[in-house]
Amino acid sequence: MISECPVCIECRLVQSVTYPTNEFFIGEIVGSYTEERYLTGGKPDMKKIDPLLLSMPDNRYWSLGEYAGDAWRIGKSLKK
Repeated sequence: MISECPVCIECRLVQSVTYPTNEFFIGEIVGSYTEERYLTGGKPDMKKIDPLLLSMPDNRYWSLGEYAGDAWRIGKSLKK
């Protein structure tokens, strides 16, 4: 597990599908782990987790519905 990650999800590989340019993995969630500070009423609280999501095929990052940046480009501006 990644200690800096607010939620870790354990999956079992069910199937992989090969396409000309990539591979698609289908999995089953078998466990999930988080800390109390990311829960409200015993359930995951998305505002506390504050996820960064990637949408495809537009390659954009989103933060709880808001556009956060273009994938594979935004990080280049952080390089020195």
